[in-house]
Amino acid sequence: MPMKKKIISSLILLSLISAGVCYLVLNYSYSQGNRVGKLVKLSKKGFLPKTWEGTLDLGSGDRLTWDFSIHDDELAERLVKHSGKMVNLEYRELLFKIFYLTEYDVTSFSLNDKNENDKDLLCRFVKVLRQNKGIVEMIRPMILEHDSKLLDEIRGCQNER
Repeated sequence: MPMKKKIISSLILLSLISAGVCYLVLNYSYSQGNRVGKLVKLSKKGFLPKTWEGTLDLGSGDRLTWDFSIHDDELAERLVKHSGKMVNLEYRELLFKIFYLTEYDVTSFSLNDKNENDKDLLCRFVKVLRQNKGIVEMIRPMILEHDSKLLDEIRGCQNER
């Protein structure tokens, strides 16, 4: 009996050590970073372990797209609502990919909405121009002649006062 207990104890200890090593190897990240681009694809794939896999359009450089995985369902469900938008993805690079298609695990994201910044800049500029009525009267006909849609944007700034 004591020999059986030693063998069973050794097997249990060996199993626990193996499980711990496997967990560390599969979750150890040796690199972190972020990428900015247009989110063009995000889908849940797989048979048994369903995984979130996505593609980011980087727009320039040698590789125009970047493929990534998301291990957090809640994060992926929030990110999928922003398909087609510019996003900043923070990620960690794992040593091994077992269940996922890539070794890049996205850990968080933020919107990189340049259009909102542009509109804010335009509205600030319009506010400065409004200080001189003569400039406004001089510029309005030029805007109407060359870019009437810009006048709609400017009117949008007036509504946000």
